[in-house]
Amino acid sequence: MEKRWTVVEVMRHARHDWLNKIQLIKGHLALNKIERVQEIIEDIIGEMHQETRLTNLKAERFAELVMTYNWEPRPLFLEYEITDGEADWSRCDEQLAEWCRKFFRLLEAQADERTENHLCLSIELSGRRAALFFDYRGTFRDGEAIRTWLERCEPSPPLRLASFAVGEGELTVELELLTAES
Repeated sequence: MEKRWTVVEVMRHARHDWLNKIQLIKGHLALNKIERVQEIIEDIIGEMHQETRLTNLKAERFAELVMTYNWEPRPLFLEYEITDGEADWSRCDEQLAEWCRKFFRLLEAQADERTENHLCLSIELSGRRAALFFDYRGTFRDGEAIRTWLERCEPSPPLRLASFAVGEGELTVELELLTAES
């Protein structure tokens, strides 16, 4: 069952995140590290641009999953980036969110929580092509279980599992979003 965030919970997490950023800026200002403050502000602006791109995909369930993923304790950290471009993913929002939720659960079950585990999601929008690239770095218990799941999972159109590779401490997955013209 997926967590449904209330407005109050969302505001609490957002406030906490912003307070952390402001305290970081204050600390560096107190140390007169102006260049570092400028870097932090640029990072914050970059994060806000990425959130805007994510929400502009019009896939609310998917965006909620990605934006709130790190709000709960998990054995892996998710980061994301979206290339320039626009798309309307509203027609596949539920399917995409559900596939990602299952994939994240699989990784959580296999991740060794004694190590740092990172999952980077890159969304590439170019012309009529849209692809999601998942890049995992860390330790997992059973790479074969991940490989078997990926071999057996068959996302329904317009999603298509284009490729995957499971190695020692790393995993890459490409999930395509097929357009009506494809």
